[in-house]
Amino acid sequence: MCSRRSSRASCGTSSTPWVLGVVTLTLLTLAPTRSLCSVAPHPATSTISSVASSSVASSSSTAPVPDATTARPTVSARQDAGPTEQPTLPPEGQIPLERLPSNTLLKYTAYKDVSILHFRIPTDTRTAFFSFKAYEESKGAFQRNCKPNDITLHLKAGSYPVISPENITFPKHFLDAEERFEIHSLQFKSDSTTRRLSIEGPHPGNWFAVAFISWTDPNNERIEQQGLAASCETLLMSEMAVVSARPQLLNVDVRYEGTLAADQPEPRSFKFFVPHNVSIVTWRLSIAQPCFNCTDVSFHVQASALPTARNYLQNALICPNQTGDVSIDFYPHEGAWHYVDMDFARETLPTAIGAIVAPGYRTPNETTEPEERKQQPAAPTTAGAPEAQMVAYTVELIYHDTYDAGVGSTAAAAAATPTTPSTEDPTPADASGDAAEDSAEGPAADTKSLPNRSFDRYPVLRQTYREFFMFDYDLLPDVNGTVPVTLNLTAGVPALMKFDVNDVYDIGGTLSFAVAMRQDLKGSLIDARHESTNEHASVVAEKLVDVQEEFVPEVDLMTTTTTTTTTTTTTTTTSSTTTSTTPSSAGEAGKGKTAPAGKANQTVIVCLRLEEPGIPTWPDKCVYGRHIYPAAIVINNTDADTNTGLVHVPFPEPGSWYVTLGLFCHGTEATARSTIIDSVKDFVRSYRATLAAMRAPCSCADRLSYYRGCLADDGCLQALNETETLKIKECIMDAKCTGGRSDEMARKFEQHHKYATEQSVQGGVADSTCNSSVVFTISSSPCVAGRCGRFGRCYHYMSGGFVFSTCLCLRNYRGWDCTEDSQVPSSASILLASLMLTLSNLLFLPSIFYAVKRGYHSEAIIYFFAMFFSAFYHACDSGEEEFSFCLVKIGVLQFCDFYCGLLAIWVTLIAMSNIRHQLVSLLHMLGAILLAFGTELNKQSLWVFLAPALTGICLISVSWGLRCRKTKRCFPARSYLALYLPIGSVLVMVGLVCFAFLQTKQNYHIVHSIWHMVMALSILCLLPDRKTFHPKC
Repeated sequence: MCSRRSSRASCGTSSTPWVLGVVTLTLLTLAPTRSLCSVAPHPATSTISSVASSSVASSSSTAPVPDATTARPTVSARQDAGPTEQPTLPPEGQIPLERLPSNTLLKYTAYKDVSILHFRIPTDTRTAFFSFKAYEESKGAFQRNCKPNDITLHLKAGSYPVISPENITFPKHFLDAEERFEIHSLQFKSDSTTRRLSIEGPHPGNWFAVAFISWTDPNNERIEQQGLAASCETLLMSEMAVVSARPQLLNVDVRYEGTLAADQPEPRSFKFFVPHNVSIVTWRLSIAQPCFNCTDVSFHVQASALPTARNYLQNALICPNQTGDVSIDFYPHEGAWHYVDMDFARETLPTAIGAIVAPGYRTPNETTEPEERKQQPAAPTTAGAPEAQMVAYTVELIYHDTYDAGVGSTAAAAAATPTTPSTEDPTPADASGDAAEDSAEGPAADTKSLPNRSFDRYPVLRQTYREFFMFDYDLLPDVNGTVPVTLNLTAGVPALMKFDVNDVYDIGGTLSFAVAMRQDLKGSLIDARHESTNEHASVVAEKLVDVQEEFVPEVDLMTTTTTTTTTTTTTTTTSSTTTSTTPSSAGEAGKGKTAPAGKANQTVIVCLRLEEPGIPTWPDKCVYGRHIYPAAIVINNTDADTNTGLVHVPFPEPGSWYVTLGLFCHGTEATARSTIIDSVKDFVRSYRATLAAMRAPCSCADRLSYYRGCLADDGCLQALNETETLKIKECIMDAKCTGGRSDEMARKFEQHHKYATEQSVQGGVADSTCNSSVVFTISSSPCVAGRCGRFGRCYHYMSGGFVFSTCLCLRNYRGWDCTEDSQVPSSASILLASLMLTLSNLLFLPSIFYAVKRGYHSEAIIYFFAMFFSAFYHACDSGEEEFSFCLVKIGVLQFCDFYCGLLAIWVTLIAMSNIRHQLVSLLHMLGAILLAFGTELNKQSLWVFLAPALTGICLISVSWGLRCRKTKRCFPARSYLALYLPIGSVLVMVGLVCFAFLQTKQNYHIVHSIWHMVMALSILCLLPDRKTFHPKC
């Protein structure tokens, strides 16, 4: 494949040896053209300032002012690119940590072209500053100006960024990017200007950046011959500096006193460690000295890194104008350091997302009414002296282990009302009113407990294989050594599995989780693969890539049962009709296969996240502390299309990953269907007023009066059949009937239907009658499940010392897994292009015939093999593996194509020079040896073509000049000089213009075929004929 890629890189120069014809003929006809051989050197570009004399520093206007207690000033001058810029000192508090060597950047065609940059951020880092400077460096023999390129850089914590410069949608089974570390992007030019990127509260540990010359559509780019264009190299210099915080270290059950002043430049930071057996942490704050003229105190807590306004586990606004205790409960990360920031809320503080409401708190957008302010105690003041804006406090940490029943908390409403930073999810009405009211005398006495997250924990065992990025996790073996293949689920108690992804050497592949409720079809497959665990390469692929495909012919799922022989509890999985929560599918329930009466319709919701377990929530959400995200997988036992699920995590972040599976039962088919229809009837009754304005062409207009009367009568509404009920619902949601409010009505129906059906779903509490078993796989493999679709190849690459796997796509397929086919040419166009490039070489046949006829037998053999190898090289290279035919390895064909083309040029020049026969064989052998050496050294180098061309021109000039001097006549004959030489020169020049200036990837097969034809025809004119070449006596 490496040779394949190299052949594609040179596809535009496969017949480049014929360029010599242009140089030869032009030099013979136009004397001033000789000046092309000596290119005046361009002045050297300005020297880039040394890396050793520069340091990473942000401009003073954007750098945060560090706390005086944490400032670590460094005296290090820096000099950015530009002759007029003077060295400056870095802002106070920044600590330069890393300066990377210059990295060469490549043009992006696939992920293999990225250059990986590695940084390591220490713990307790408040802000990280990254500086990047790209510049161009000439590599040619003559100095030339290099045009700045557009540079793209993506930076991410933990693992390599997953990007799509072509703006191609990722595969549908990829984990949502919102649930992973954020990717920071930067675009700039390689003009030696320093670009900076600052990140607040960065995650400590490894950070990886991928940089490259920005992607452009290759179909519109001109194919340039090496040496004809400026040879430039794009280099990137990178540096990193940090501003560190000095958080106060806290221990559990120990009270700490402190003060918070409004004029402090940095938030007050705290740091504490949460061990593995802690499920809930309570932060208890006692205000000893209130501040009546201070703004609210903001509270943010985050795991592993300092919190920011966007990244936190929990946040709150604390009213500092009253004394008493304020308790804030939150779910921590197991075995991790946690950081708390407290500061006075600024005037520009945006509305915080997920801020809790409890005694002593208020939401960020809540205001105090004037009447309330009048009832508050007056602030004690001293005459003539302004009040100091300062709060004295005492903090205490309380840990609650996993077995506590609950935690008394004033943050009750937050437990019941999680929020998400990306979407607004409706919350139940009963949850919105749980917030306790503020009191001037202190927190309310009645509190609501923050419940423990209860899980059935299943330990897993890692199996590592020899290949890169290949490992999987299975349940622990039983006492008899058998690995269970099913996982038991019970409604109300999610199953939890925790597994680790190691740093650096596990992040270059794709982590995959697959689950299926179809154990009768999949169980036998997993049992079979456990019998041959040595075949690890096929095991991982078998476990993952086919989980969404049909394993066996379709069977009746209603009567199929599975009984496992392991110690896992034996269960039976049945299927019935799905209860859908979308408006459009409510009327489709009951179609297709149905389960026997009395069997439950079961749904499994899967959550997958780094460092934090999620709680599966009906109908398709996962709750992570205070945030809600879409579930990674939702499956049910309805049919073969919905009872399997798959999620991929490309380049997974290292750390502990948590998989939680929650089971929900919808009751019997009759109950579920009755719930659906009743929900629809309640909805249409609530919005029956919209029927008054309905007119044609609305489908309900013909029976409008009947519908309005029936909806007002409860008896008529209950007797209304399913078809009429659904028809009214569709009319209410139709834009033609509601005057363009269809989107609003659809949203209202979805919200109404969600909570109506949620009441019939079992899963909120443990229910032993609702249980099932699933089969699952947790595996890692290169690329996407070890492959890249039908038209891609999976390869491992190394950049910056780090190995990663990626796909190389064929036949113009694109995308992360080579499945995007918007630019794939048709088979007919591929065949046409291959035939044009191959058959255009047949025009060498007339040249071969006339070479033999004119007595040039050696030259005829060279022309034949030039035609032969050019035709077979293009037949192997241009068929896109659909119509390609490779006689031998493509590298061999490419060498022979270049070599025979150069040799054809050389022997043609020797024949035109008309030297003595004694020297012809000597020059032929000398040229053959030297051209073979040059072709093997660098077949695409411009000097490989110029050397024989210039030598041949010199031979022709000397030979023709001596002949003219000796015979006192013009040599060669005037007919050759007046007719054949100009025609041949024009043909060569046309071919050169096509080859050097008109070829693109899109028109390559047309322009390059023209190049073949005009070069073959030029031989007919340029090859000497004794009748027209020699002058008559």
